[in-house]
Amino acid sequence: MTHQQQGDTMSSSEPEFNDAREYSSLEEVMNTLLTAKGKSFRELDQTGRALTGGNKGSLGQIIEESVLKYAINSDAAPDIHIGDTSYELKVTPLKHIKKGKQTSAKERLVIDIINYLTLADETDFESSKIWDKAKNIILVYYYDDRTDKKKELRIDCKVLASYLMKYEADDLATIKNDWHVIRDKVASGHADSLSESDTNYLAACTKGANSKQLREAPAPAGANTATIFAKQRAFSLKTSYMTAIARKLLNRKSETVRLPIPQEQNLDEYVAAKFIPYTGKSSRDIASELQVSAAPTAKNYNSSLAFAMLGASKSSISKIEQFSKANISQFKSVTIYPDGLPREHMSFKAITDDQWEEWANPQTTWEQSFVRDFFETSKFLIMVSKSPIPYQSGHDKAKDIFKGAFLWNMPEDDIEQYVKPVWETMHTLLVAHTPLNYGIRGKNLIPGSSFNSVFHLRPHASKGKDNGSAKDRSILPNGEVITKQCFWLDRRYIARIIASNL
Repeated sequence: MTHQQQGDTMSSSEPEFNDAREYSSLEEVMNTLLTAKGKSFRELDQTGRALTGGNKGSLGQIIEESVLKYAINSDAAPDIHIGDTSYELKVTPLKHIKKGKQTSAKERLVIDIINYLTLADETDFESSKIWDKAKNIILVYYYDDRTDKKKELRIDCKVLASYLMKYEADDLATIKNDWHVIRDKVASGHADSLSESDTNYLAACTKGANSKQLREAPAPAGANTATIFAKQRAFSLKTSYMTAIARKLLNRKSETVRLPIPQEQNLDEYVAAKFIPYTGKSSRDIASELQVSAAPTAKNYNSSLAFAMLGASKSSISKIEQFSKANISQFKSVTIYPDGLPREHMSFKAITDDQWEEWANPQTTWEQSFVRDFFETSKFLIMVSKSPIPYQSGHDKAKDIFKGAFLWNMPEDDIEQYVKPVWETMHTLLVAHTPLNYGIRGKNLIPGSSFNSVFHLRPHASKGKDNGSAKDRSILPNGEVITKQCFWLDRRYIARIIASNL
């Protein structure tokens, strides 16, 4: 049978479509979707969508046309209507992580492209365009664990299950606050400085093949023009949030604990309210009041204090459900000394071999890079204490004064101004297989602390490449062996962050 004949055969058996997309009940819709469980998208396809190989969009179209039997459309209205209630259908992938022991969302859940000009005119979340599409979402899950995407086609993935997505009450308060943060930034004329990490669960993610896809947005007050241009972005629910939703819907075991956030309070308000009563107290007094048993000499002393103040039963940031949902990925404790500065720069996780390979790939762009993605999507919980005396060996943390704590993300402007040049410099060197001359004084090409006084690379290992073990070394794509490196933020930059947040 020729390709054309195959297409003709499929078109002759096309289903009769429910043009109105109206159904008698939610039960009817969910039972219909249940018939797809365990079947591949190739098996389900009745209209020839699978012939193209199955891009992400075609999987949703197969569910729409061949399972729910309604024609695909490009209008902005929700997909399914049951009486006066509308539902949005989202076909979204999951993946296995940690050697198959855990389930994770494979990507964020994109809801709708942001029209900056109309968003600025909206004033109420409950009547907003985004909430109209997001309040009732039917999720169709499939696992995409393909390792060779040239040989393994997406259409051969199998439907896992379908669920009606539900929001926790305090999650909804946080999502509502996220919408206001995005809306207010757009309305004030700063759509061009939006970042995915500005918010907790609902985000404004970049949408488009590259950063050159722009949309009109309101200009700031006093500008010479009524509009500016900003990167095209879409409202989306973060990958981290969708991971938590998937695990709950699939009844996967979770080791996280929930912060006791009142349903009317959002995450930012809760965090701020929990830390304020302890401001100005010594660490010793806080530990005594909250019965924290960790010794001041312990590495986890400050984190134990912070999580006790938050009312969390665990002192690991990854074990707190709301932090995990918001991709608040790291806890950072900073001690400020009488000179107004922390003693050290702030470090992050070591760069992996796979990340070095990506960095050296000539096809990788800044927009696709793991470096940009990390700072664009991550938030941090920063706890600040002040030492009454200059730093000295044997510094007694129990005598430090708690100054406050806050959630922080790197502003988009700082990512572009300070992080991007470091990535570009290293990308150029790595693509050209230029020797970095690591360890050779005066010739080392890795951007160090003097590169831009904000962001740099430095070693992240207990021992150097020459006297350490394999875990202390990285072998670069050009074969050069260097001590493991990580990202660092300059201590003067950290001091400025703290001054602007406390």
